[in-house]
Amino acid sequence: MLPILHLNGYKISNPTVLARIEHEELEQFFRGCGWTPYFVEGDEPEKMHKLMAGTLDKAMEDIRRIQKNARDNKDLTRPRWPMIVMRSPKGWTGPKIVDGLPSRERFERIKCQSLSIRSIRSMSNSSKAG
Repeated sequence: MLPILHLNGYKISNPTVLARIEHEELEQFFRGCGWTPYFVEGDEPEKMHKLMAGTLDKAMEDIRRIQKNARDNKDLTRPRWPMIVMRSPKGWTGPKIVDGLPSRERFERIKCQSLSIRSIRSMSNSSKAG
């Protein structure tokens, strides 16, 4: 198993707790939990795909090395398994503009992908009024 934590900075209305933590502190946190975190961070899909592919290869090498060491040397010590932390902007691969409004880095995009932002805003405004 290779855990991949995707931090895009948003949940329904605010950034998640882990998305608010700086890189160094997040790395220390996961190391403290016994993982070797690898970070894939950026906002350009093509570069991110290449970086993710290389990181997956590195993580799989680590897993094979840990397994081989355990089998060949009967090593029963707890290994530090790899994990991936991927940080990307909310909506980074979607359209930049929907109904004339920016659609990236907006929490509204998670509520309902089939509704336009304008529809979501009007629903939100009507619920506040009543």
